[in-house]
Amino acid sequence: MSPDRELDALAGEYVLGLAEPEDAAEIERRMRHEPELARLVSVWRERFAPLDMVADRIEPGEALWQRITAELPAAAPSPAVAKAPAGVRPTSSLWSSIGFWRGSAFATGFASVALVAALGSVLLRPEPQPVVVAVLQGEASAGPGAIVEAFSDGSIRLRPLVDIAVPEGKTLQVWTLWDRAVGPVPLGLLQQAQESWLAREGQPVPRSEQIYEITLEPEGGSPTGRPTGPILYKGLASRPL
Repeated sequence: MSPDRELDALAGEYVLGLAEPEDAAEIERRMRHEPELARLVSVWRERFAPLDMVADRIEPGEALWQRITAELPAAAPSPAVAKAPAGVRPTSSLWSSIGFWRGSAFATGFASVALVAALGSVLLRPEPQPVVVAVLQGEASAGPGAIVEAFSDGSIRLRPLVDIAVPEGKTLQVWTLWDRAVGPVPLGLLQQAQESWLAREGQPVPRSEQIYEITLEPEGGSPTGRPTGPILYKGLASRPL
């Protein structure tokens, strides 16, 4: 860990109440002479200040600690470190330490435990990468209107680039076509152009040259299961660089 990361971790342990009394006293002494450490302590305090103001102080019972301990990886003789997914390095051994969870709960109430759990999950989980990406184009003069990111689990993220007008009684419908023999398959409806997650079970893993498009359909979607309205935006998928 770099010196900057070590100093930040030290400040975090202090603010969360994880430092032993003698270590906390040493940190307080150092803050008087190390402006960067004092700044980092202030940053950590600001991060948790909103929770301190809204979370009631709760003394978790022993049964709760047993449940938390059961969910943590088994501790080794040395300080426990949660096993991260391949290629992902945890930012600190704090995430798998029961002392960390106890200190967090006492410092900011049980609501902070939930926050810390969420933060740990995010830090240890790699960001999913799309299998293919498609830029949906309008008419030649209109330019790109949306970006589609398709993932291996069947989920699809639609990112509109423009505000698409939706007349009253109409809706936007997203489609994909991977096999002309199968025909266009509906992925979801949108009442307005906004970033959305869509899903379609049973479709194959997305591939290059797969077609994605947005059509304007009657409210409730196409009555035939096939596109009936005008195609507003359309594009071919390709693998991200």
